[in-house]
Amino acid sequence: MFVIGTIADTIRIPPTMFFQSTRTSAHQEIDKKYPNRVIMDVGLVICRYGDVTQIGDGVCVPGDGAAHHEVVFRLVIFRPFVEEVCVGHIVESSEEGIKVALGDFFSDIFIPAYFMLRPSQYDDKSGLWVWTPDYGEGEEEGGGGEAEGEE
Repeated sequence: MFVIGTIADTIRIPPTMFFQSTRTSAHQEIDKKYPNRVIMDVGLVICRYGDVTQIGDGVCVPGDGAAHHEVVFRLVIFRPFVEEVCVGHIVESSEEGIKVALGDFFSDIFIPAYFMLRPSQYDDKSGLWVWTPDYGEGEEEGGGGEAEGEE
């Protein structure tokens, strides 16, 4: 569910941060840019993990007074795999579906009615979704398979 990913990116450090060390400035810029952002084919970034691994030399781009550094760093990433079971609690339930929270972390996950296990139905009286599987219990009426052996 949570993985640590290594990312390489060019980090822009503005001139107002030149009084700090490059490492501290890079940390602050990474912390502003990446958390709460989805990286395609990687996942949702939660936060930076530890110090940066590698910082390249700064490059000045014409027309921009900032220093641009190639930085390698690690991030904590939320990346659930397909059909992973996550434990959460129901925040809201309606005919359209249910809203689920995973701890204090995610509180706006919506599961629409068409993704509910079959056969599920919404109970207006309790305001909840109810799963009513058929285990074939009604087929035992009439003695079952004993009638075939008596012929």
